[in-house]
Amino acid sequence: MMKKGLVCLCILLFILSPSFGENAMAANNTHSIPDKVERKMALLGYDQNGFYVEEEPNNLFEAANAIVLEDAVTGRLTKEDIDVFKITLESDDPFYLYGGSFVENSSLNLDVTLYDEEYHAISPSAFEKDETGGVYAEYSISSGTYYIEVKDHNNAGNEEEYFFISSQYTMDTYVDRLAGMDRYETALAIAYRGWFGGTDEILLATGDNFPDALAGAPLAYYKDAPILLTTKDALHETVKEAIYELGIEKVTIIGGTGAISKNVEDDLKNKYGVRTMRISGVDRYETAVAISKKLPQSDTAIVVSGTNFPDALSVASFAAQYGYPILLSEKAKIPSATLDQSKSYSSSYVIGGTDAINNLVFSKLNKPIRISGQDRYETSVNVVSQLNMDTTYLFLATGTKFADALTGSVLAAYWGEPLLLTPPSKLNSQVRDIISENTYGVTILGGTSVMNKSLEDEIRLILQRD
Repeated sequence: MMKKGLVCLCILLFILSPSFGENAMAANNTHSIPDKVERKMALLGYDQNGFYVEEEPNNLFEAANAIVLEDAVTGRLTKEDIDVFKITLESDDPFYLYGGSFVENSSLNLDVTLYDEEYHAISPSAFEKDETGGVYAEYSISSGTYYIEVKDHNNAGNEEEYFFISSQYTMDTYVDRLAGMDRYETALAIAYRGWFGGTDEILLATGDNFPDALAGAPLAYYKDAPILLTTKDALHETVKEAIYELGIEKVTIIGGTGAISKNVEDDLKNKYGVRTMRISGVDRYETAVAISKKLPQSDTAIVVSGTNFPDALSVASFAAQYGYPILLSEKAKIPSATLDQSKSYSSSYVIGGTDAINNLVFSKLNKPIRISGQDRYETSVNVVSQLNMDTTYLFLATGTKFADALTGSVLAAYWGEPLLLTPPSKLNSQVRDIISENTYGVTILGGTSVMNKSLEDEIRLILQRD
């Protein structure tokens, strides 16, 4: 499924606390850091010497160790052992627990249970457990005294070290904007925000038209690479800057020489010393198929219109997070390359109504599910709602131009956020409903010439719920 698991939920929990600030939220690009434990502890500001270590005996409520909020707690479980901790909360804000093991290939199957002052177990409002035995739980509770019980569901008794962390926070709202003077500079601003520590590879697409790059977001996410834009016949200055500032060693060009010329490719190699690879086909449909073949095998494909951009961009963040390729089709005829490749997937999502992809094409796909709306904006909303994407934080782009949504979709995927489309001067009513009900933070893609200042003001007003 997604590359971000429970560890990233824990990281997000602490990033959202006020002490981390706005820049730390932007730094939540954990995909490129290999060691989960080191990553988490670095972000939390702990090392293993800074933990609260359990004090035995603490296997009864009456003997519970007293801890405070945001303590990082560690202990060891012997056979039939239970560790109990007591905590006092001073606010009614949401309460969170994350627990796990520092051991690779852990045999620990951690149970972390919250009890009230009268020793009644409390059911979490959300709960998740990962394949390593780590647990994440959130609770809607009032201020007061509580107990945290820790045990090993497997009862292995091997005294493997565990940890858990508690936190409580009130989510602050924000409206952020990633923008430059034009689409090329906006793409660079997005790359700097998401890959501020550098990256050895970028995907390069033409900034003049959308077809070849529509399928690029899943590959960019897989490669841990931002998408930058260039003109056809000359390497854009923003790409030159990125090569030096981000330490780029390889450029994957999306599309044939009709989109990005051989001169640009030669300049990249000869003037800037980077390796290049080109992914292309005889047309946009074969290019999308060629991109799909660079991804790990998946059981699901996304099929969208190859003659317009909104539907592809609405689903790009979701497709990238799950590793689903984006294939392109004509309205009434599925190109042979697309049809052949679609047979590699046991199921498919078709994004857009019958005016984009008709029922004849739909019927040729394996187990297709259609997600559509009355227009591009409703389709983008329905993608988010029907695919159960979390809208606590989201990206917003214009539905009238392709470039900013294309380059921003990869960053949206890294932050685990959906990308919604709206008219440039006023929020689409359904997008407005989502922001009003569920959202605490919005990242706007593009400058005020493509996403008007009045729209930003409208969002800020909505987020002032109190």
